[in-house]
Amino acid sequence: MKLRSLVLIVALGLIVPMPVASQETPPVPKKVKLMEGTEVALRMGEDISSRTAKPGQPVELALAEDLKVGDITVAKAGARALGEVVQAKRPDFWGEAGEVSIRVHFLRVGDNKVAIRGAAGTAGKRYIIIRGSQGVIKAGTAVKAFVAADVEVSPVEETHATLDR
Repeated sequence: MKLRSLVLIVALGLIVPMPVASQETPPVPKKVKLMEGTEVALRMGEDISSRTAKPGQPVELALAEDLKVGDITVAKAGARALGEVVQAKRPDFWGEAGEVSIRVHFLRVGDNKVAIRGAAGTAGKRYIIIRGSQGVIKAGTAVKAFVAADVEVSPVEETHATLDR
């Protein structure tokens, strides 16, 4: 009798699915929409000086922090962004300060170039009779930019590395 009850319980277990507490995360969508106006925090990748910069010169920047849509990461910190020098005025002998300005054009998100808009600039100090100082945007300087238009991008693949000790 006990054997028959055990067989019946096992058979029912195979036929009737039992609710199991699942710890699975919901599937990550293949594409997510990065909305126009989303803030993008960047950092300068190099020093730009009013003394040496030329308009049109390319400028390297990097994503300062992970870019997310909700809880989904679409670009990791350090992702490459590019811009250009739009103004570079050297300091002169009559005390006028140097000035330099950049404009940000795009951020690399996976295989996509996402159009972004943002700018940064600085001026040196003005002096009387002696040459003014140069304007310098230092590497690591924060630059705020914004997504220029809605765009669909693929989420970043999350990899879970194990630490071997």
